[in-house]
Amino acid sequence: MRNWDGQFIQALAFNLGASSVLVAEATAMRNGIKVAVQSGFTNIQIENDNSILIQPVQGHIETPWKIHVLLQDIHCYSQSCNCVIVQHTFREGNRAANWLAKLGLTLKSTVVWHQISNTAFHCILIEDNLGLTLERRTT
Repeated sequence: MRNWDGQFIQALAFNLGASSVLVAEATAMRNGIKVAVQSGFTNIQIENDNSILIQPVQGHIETPWKIHVLLQDIHCYSQSCNCVIVQHTFREGNRAANWLAKLGLTLKSTVVWHQISNTAFHCILIEDNLGLTLERRTT
C-alpha cells in the first residue's frame, strides 16, 4: 500500500502453496483491499497486471468460478468505500507487487511490513515513484 503520492504505507507477503496465478492475484487483491478498508481508507486505487482478474472486477466479463468467492469479498469491501478504482497496469509497472509475490513463495507464514527493511524492495519503490519502470519490449 502506498499513499496518494506513492509513499510506502505497508506491505505484506504470504505463501499460498500450489495455487494458480489467478487465485494468487485475486487473493492478494482481496487481502489488500481488506487491509486498506480496515486501516480507514475510503478512496482506493488498485493496479494489477492480470487482465483476466481486472475484467471481472470491473464487470466486463463473467467471473471465473475459481475466484468467484474472492471477487464477492472484493466487491463487499469496495461497498464501504467512497471510491475504488481498479485498473490494469503492465507487468513492468507492477514490479513491487511481483517482488513481494516472489518473496511470498519462500515464506512459511504471512509477513507484514510497516517500514521498508529490504534495499532491493526500497529501490523498486523509489524507481517506481520516479517513473523509471522497465521499458515494455515488443517484437
